[in-house]
Amino acid sequence: MHDTFVLMKGNNMHRLFILFILLLPILVFCTERETIRDAHGKVVGTATTDGNKTVYRDASGKITGTATTSGNKTTYRDASGRTTGTATESGNRTTFRDSSGKTTGTATTNGNRTTFREASGTSAGSATSNGNRTTYRDAHGSTVGTSTSTGTGLGVSQTPPILNPTSK
Repeated sequence: MHDTFVLMKGNNMHRLFILFILLLPILVFCTERETIRDAHGKVVGTATTDGNKTVYRDASGKITGTATTSGNKTTYRDASGRTTGTATESGNRTTFRDSSGKTTGTATTNGNRTTFREASGTSAGSATSNGNRTTYRDAHGSTVGTSTSTGTGLGVSQTPPILNPTSK
């Protein structure tokens, strides 16, 4: 299994999906759908949140993973239900761990910008939100994609998912 920040070094598709997964807000008491697009605007997946559970699907609609939030901790599972990692929120900082508990990185949110770092502290990318649209950039500042949310969100938690549920 790959961890999130190793995959950041992959192709733009992986980087987009990983950055999106890292930032996707887990919404409380609502249904919301995020449409994920690559840098060229092509839809590469969706994430639908209802209450404390998010279901991830690829562009063809196949379920690729889930995330469930309880308190300040989100647990991620692949399509087979195996735990792939966790994210634990404390204030404006989230710590990501793989399925064995090893820290893979962090995310720090200040205002509408989230900065992602590898466990070593090296920059891994960022996401900037403006209304219902989020733009994802790699560590060099190149845009790797966007996401747009639609739905009936009543409240947003800052706990972001950690791992690309489609990675093997």
